[in-house]
Amino acid sequence: MTIQVYPATTIVNNESTVAADWEVQVARGLVPGATQLNIFGYQASIGTTFLPVWENATTYTYPVSAGAMYIWSSTASDTSVQVLITGLDGSYNPASEIVTVTGTAVVPTVNAYLRVNRLDVVGTINAVGNISLGNSGKTIIYAQINAGFGHSQMMIYTVPNGYTFYLGRVAVQSQLGGGSSNYATYRVFTQNSVGLTSYVLQTPFVDYFGVTRDSPYPYPQKTDIQAQVAANSSTINIGIQWEGVLISNSAI
Repeated sequence: MTIQVYPATTIVNNESTVAADWEVQVARGLVPGATQLNIFGYQASIGTTFLPVWENATTYTYPVSAGAMYIWSSTASDTSVQVLITGLDGSYNPASEIVTVTGTAVVPTVNAYLRVNRLDVVGTINAVGNISLGNSGKTIIYAQINAGFGHSQMMIYTVPNGYTFYLGRVAVQSQLGGGSSNYATYRVFTQNSVGLTSYVLQTPFVDYFGVTRDSPYPYPQKTDIQAQVAANSSTINIGIQWEGVLISNSAI
């Protein structure tokens, strides 16, 4: 028997990264005026009343005006945790800062915030407890990081001044198995800067609802957006992911 040995073949890819899809270039930060935006939310106790999907199984209270906010932990040992606050100032312009948590005591922000879009633990120390951002009396929470997660998971977002958010993909998951009463309803709540509210979408689903739009849906500047869910007859857990692009209104 004769064994034929073929020479090794080396495949060389000479394609430049500039040939990558537009969405990839946005994710790389190489498209001026465009920013990839992924918004994630989770709540394990959604009941039969519509609620935004975020860390607390409650309705959400927006600040009535821009002001200092206060951050604290549910655990006294979180004394050196650094948290990045990403939000909007009184004119809906982007504002952010890093604040160091000092246990259960409230620490004020330097900036005044009208809206908060996200919290992230940064630096080198993880949080042991829940990290909350709210008012000085701890009676209102505007954003929260649950213990062990490292960032907030809230389907509550406000579009900055001078930008439009183009939502391209939606994925909603639950543990529901279906049946005549074993379902949930997903809807999108919006509110503009003068308080006019509307519901963009409302649809029932069982274990999964997903949309990938050929043309992304635009949300204009200063729009408050909430992804809300209500169960038909039980308490359920819900996870939601939004994927889109935030584009400057002055971008070409």
